Amino acid sequence: MARSSWHDHNRPDDTRPDGTGREGTGHDQPARPDDDTVGAATRAIADATAALTKLLGNQLASVSTELGDAIATSLRDAARGLADASETVERRSGGQRADERRRARVDRTRADLLAAAGRVFAAQGYEGASVGDIAAEAGYTKGALYAHFGSKSDLFVALARERLDCDRSTGPAAGPATGDLADELSAGIAATGDDPSMLLALEMLAYAVRHPEARDDLGPLFDTSLQALAERVRDDRLARSRSAGSEPDPTAGVTRDDLDTALGLLAVTNVSAMLAAITDDPRTVAAAGGRLVDRLLTR
Repeated sequence: MARSSWHDHNRPDDTRPDGTGREGTGHDQPARPDDDTVGAATRAIADATAALTKLLGNQLASVSTELGDAIATSLRDAARGLADASETVERRSGGQRADERRRARVDRTRADLLAAAGRVFAAQGYEGASVGDIAAEAGYTKGALYAHFGSKSDLFVALARERLDCDRSTGPAAGPATGDLADELSAGIAATGDDPSMLLALEMLAYAVRHPEARDDLGPLFDTSLQALAERVRDDRLARSRSAGSEPDPTAGVTRDDLDTALGLLAVTNVSAMLAAITDDPRTVAAAGGRLVDRLLTR
């Protein structure tokens, strides 16, 4: 039994001799969670096979030298094949772990740059912020920033996409209907006056207006955020109806009034937050904004 008959014909079709996938990149065939276990088991089998080879070789030599040599050769080929398989598994698993570490570093760098961009754009505005300022704030070089984002505008659009997606998932317009949307928005007005993210939200709106080329990217995100708030307005409306003793249709869709109310809520909360940040009496402004929110939701 030639060694090649086991080793060459039993290597998986999608594995190259270097242990990578078909393209040789190490990305095409991800290592399975049990690769370490498989490798350890393979080595144990190979060791046992080697011991059995030695034992059978000694026992059969006295009966039939030719038969003993044949069995010993076959077992040695099997042991080599298992050892090669174990080495391939370890190499593939190690490559996968290295890829995971690289991806983790890339993701961390990207997250650091976006967080720094949020702070710098909020403080200096889009026009006033420079790539160097953002890179320095994040603790990276400008080259690192350009490796992740092709330009300052690409970075700003990526930041807007991340923030608008986050707001849609975790903001007042998300979650189950609780009937307390007015309280949530009023509390947000009071808290936003000292929150730099308020300036960043306004900067995103201003950027979309000033840069028509970005509207294809940002416009759908703003539309989705408005729709999400309208859905929350609908849920709040249905919850209020149930509290009043009526049984509204739980499958009712968003109405035009819901959309109008959502737009009014955005206007009131944003303007109130801005005025609260610059006035000498932010509590009075925030309270007025809260009353307007309540009127919009209970009219």
